[in-house]
Amino acid sequence: MKTVGIIGANGVVGRTLQAEFKKIKTPFEVKLLGRQDEVPALDAAVFCTDNPDSARLYEQLKDRIGYMVDMSAHFRQDPQVPLVIPEINPHAITANTRLIASPNCTTTGLVMTMAPLRKYYSLTEVFFCSYQAISGGGKKLLEEFHTAGSLYENNCVPLIGSIQENGYSSEELKGIYETRKILELPKIKVYPHTVRVAVENAHSLGVTLKAKEDFDLALVKQAWNNFDNLTYSEDIITPKQANGQETTYACRLRADVEEKNIIHYFITFDNLLKGAAMNARQIIELLLEKYL
Repeated sequence: MKTVGIIGANGVVGRTLQAEFKKIKTPFEVKLLGRQDEVPALDAAVFCTDNPDSARLYEQLKDRIGYMVDMSAHFRQDPQVPLVIPEINPHAITANTRLIASPNCTTTGLVMTMAPLRKYYSLTEVFFCSYQAISGGGKKLLEEFHTAGSLYENNCVPLIGSIQENGYSSEELKGIYETRKILELPKIKVYPHTVRVAVENAHSLGVTLKAKEDFDLALVKQAWNNFDNLTYSEDIITPKQANGQETTYACRLRADVEEKNIIHYFITFDNLLKGAAMNARQIIELLLEKYL
């Protein structure tokens, strides 16, 4: 029987991934490991770790693990490492792909709504302002959030990650470069603004999308509803409803009041599921079905 490890199994994403693995129909054995544990030979593994640990683990384990899925940002911009969302670019994985990166949770929700529109429109620009849940910052941030006097209590904090030399946060730069890589649109302009809000789980984004062609709102809705794990609703969908769901929800779709080649909409999704553990589970499912 094939063996798949979760390294960093006790973190927020690692625990969520344990539940996600129970949904996989192909039989396999799960190995739960801490980031400092001795790791046995495995057919595949998911690194639920931060950048330094992922870099270290890859060098230590690349000769002992058949396929590695990394949840950190460390390898995402490596041109030799595919950045994969199975609904969008499963073709990026081949039998010879040893290391696969899973995207940033915020980027995942954004590109889930952009990908189905590429068939009909030449997308040129996207602006988003994110409203990111506390759980996206991991176990330590959740603990801080529940501590009296937390900065995040009843608050919005317009900083996620660290400020870079160009003034952007590291989270905002992920939104730019990961969007381009996943959608294979290297010239699309991405205008990000990322904000942490006092919501425990489920990210949201307000999005403005521009194309060369005028948008047909009925076609946009149809394309979204025909795409796996994406739903458009005429009702208002909030993080409370998205929490615990595998679906990315879009709502509030409207054409720009002046330019018909611009649309505006709101999306919300469970950042621990599609934004992280569910995406990793889907990649492992693909590997089990095609390559293991």
